[in-house]
Formats: sequence, structure tokens, C-alpha cells
Amino acid sequence: MKRRGMSLLEILIASGIMIAAMVPLWGLMGSSHKQVTLSADEIRVSQLAVEILEQIENKAWLPLDGDYAIVPLSGELLSIDSKVKVQIGSFPEYLALGGKINVSRFPAGTSTEIGKVIRLILNYKSKEQIGKEDKIYELSTFVSGY
Repeated sequence: MKRRGMSLLEILIASGIMIAAMVPLWGLMGSSHKQVTLSADEIRVSQLAVEILEQIENKAWLPLDGDYAIVPLSGELLSIDSKVKVQIGSFPEYLALGGKINVSRFPAGTSTEIGKVIRLILNYKSKEQIGKEDKIYELSTFVSGY
């Protein structure tokens, strides 16, 4: 007599082996999704930082040395120390974008200045962020001819 099917016990064992193999993969998929979201938010903030510095250079803003606060006014408009308004691409509200611009003379500590170093420090929150600490993104540029 030939058996034509599988017993219930064989099906249960095969299902158990398959589930045991899939559980680690499900965990891996969750953590990779989190990494993709963190990376996407950092890329978005880096693009915004480049836009902010380009806008500052295009407006020919000549600041004194010191720190200037960055305050978002809307989803596409930032204010720098209430002196300069910068129009940038839209960004999601969950980023809670903020930060400051640090301006210093170059070369530092000399009487002759050949330009300014503008250091942009953006604080933001990622959608997948763990904890309450803000993430920080920094970008600097040199502007000559002051």
C-alpha cells in the first residue's frame, strides 16, 4: 500500500522549522527599516544645511563674529537671529529643526582677516529616534572677501 499524503505530524515539524528560520529575519527587517529612516532623516537635514548656507552666501549677509540662533518660522522659512530670513525646501515638522550659526574670523587670533568661517549646527529629531536627545548635524563653509 502506497501513502499518498503527508501526516499531520510531518506538516507540524516542517512548519516549526520554517517558523524557527523566519523569526530572526523578521527582527532583522525591523531594525533595517529603522536604519533606513534614520539615514533618510540625516540626508534630508544635510540637504537643508547646504540650502541654508547657500542662501546665506547669496544674500551677502556680513555678520560679526558670534553665534546666531536659527528659528523655524514655517515649514519652508527660517529666521537667523531675527536678522535674515532664509527660504528653503519643505521639511517635516517631526524634525523639530533648530540650531545656530557660529561665525568666526579666519585666521583666528590675527589682526589681518582674510575671511569668515561660517559653521552651521542643526539640531533635529528623527522619526525613529530613541530617547529625547536631539541629533546634531554640522556643516562649515569659508567665505572670503570681508
